Amino acid sequence: MDASSIPVFDANSEFCQNLGLLKVAETATRQHGDHVVIRASDVRDLYLLGGNDSIRYWKSHQGHFQTELGDIASNAAISRLLLGDWLDEPEHREVWMATGNRLAAVAEVWDGWFHDALVAACRSFLADIPAGGQAVDLRGLCRMWSIRAVCPVLFGPALGDEEMADGLLRIEEFYFAMSTRDPSQTASPESMAEFQAARNFLDRVVEAALTVSTPGDGTVVAWIAEAVPAGLSIADRVACLRPTLGRMLLEKLNIDGLGLLWTLVHLAQDPTLADEVAAELDGRDIFGLPDQASPLAWSVVQEGQRLYPELPFIYRITSQAVTLGPVTVPARATVLFAPWLVHRDPRYWAAPQQFCGRRFLDRSIDTGHYLPFGVGPRIRARARFILHQLTIAVRAICTTHRMALAPNCRPGNLRPVLRSTLAPRGPVPVIFTPRA
Repeated sequence: MDASSIPVFDANSEFCQNLGLLKVAETATRQHGDHVVIRASDVRDLYLLGGNDSIRYWKSHQGHFQTELGDIASNAAISRLLLGDWLDEPEHREVWMATGNRLAAVAEVWDGWFHDALVAACRSFLADIPAGGQAVDLRGLCRMWSIRAVCPVLFGPALGDEEMADGLLRIEEFYFAMSTRDPSQTASPESMAEFQAARNFLDRVVEAALTVSTPGDGTVVAWIAEAVPAGLSIADRVACLRPTLGRMLLEKLNIDGLGLLWTLVHLAQDPTLADEVAAELDGRDIFGLPDQASPLAWSVVQEGQRLYPELPFIYRITSQAVTLGPVTVPARATVLFAPWLVHRDPRYWAAPQQFCGRRFLDRSIDTGHYLPFGVGPRIRARARFILHQLTIAVRAICTTHRMALAPNCRPGNLRPVLRSTLAPRGPVPVIFTPRA
């Protein structure tokens, strides 16, 4: 089956645009099977490669699928646009080497910094829970938790939490614009209002961090800044540090704390499971235990990432013609891999639509079709970091509080909508009750 004979699902309509990619992809594969072309517009075809066979092929032939895309920007390409390439210019080679060496040195000590920030973020989460059985929107709690767990290590007290949250929203809006608009609308990204807002935020936070940091601070910016030549202007110092600090921000941050939010949504609906998580940690050091020393909490956060993968869809472009069974995808075609679909496929998972917090206690489970963060060696490091953050947070919350969805929580708000992330459709009010 060559490209011309792969079934086409026409999504070039206002109805499909309103449905969103989650429903479009589900409908397309339900009608046509694992391999289908989604016609997103008159100038954009997406080759959706579903099923575990496609995932296995991708894992073993990663060189056939580039991250540099033609008509759709990948996350990596968008990041390079946003962060800039000051350090890549030949005249800045010495600065690049010096800052790189300094970054390697700080990497030996920052695990402790991130641990301390995570503990502080979890304690702030608990402190922000209102007393007296008052409901609180889980979105705000989780968003602030994610910021406090990462940003102080990178930038110190450069900006307040609310200002950081607003700036991160600007970054999300730029990613969303770049990944959804037609090529004619993104041909000059630097002129886009979303780019300018996101870049201005990054420059503001880096400059503020340079202003408040001092040598010896336990922050990444303080360490790397020592390698930047003193004679550089403030604009050049910002341009020099923006790529490194921005890349770390994007790699370490659990956007809006959504991984935690979706996990807590299900724990709030299964009090017995939350009680069991608390029981396995009774009398133990919730912040110091290795992740897998609390196997149920570890399983719960993995299940959260199965149902709500950080990357529900992953764009690539073929570097050559690719043959998967009877299907041949041409070179330079935009390909869409779909963890969202694979993670909910009954061929690979029992009761795939259900949140089963004990699922990953089964050590015989086949995780070959589990890829919430994507594929590749750098992805594994991010997965370990995020899953560790989530495990510590779930421990801290379950051992101190019971939780339940508030009576006024609208069921429709709990259906995820895909923009740049899988987000709830509205407020998620939850009532927390301290454990005795």
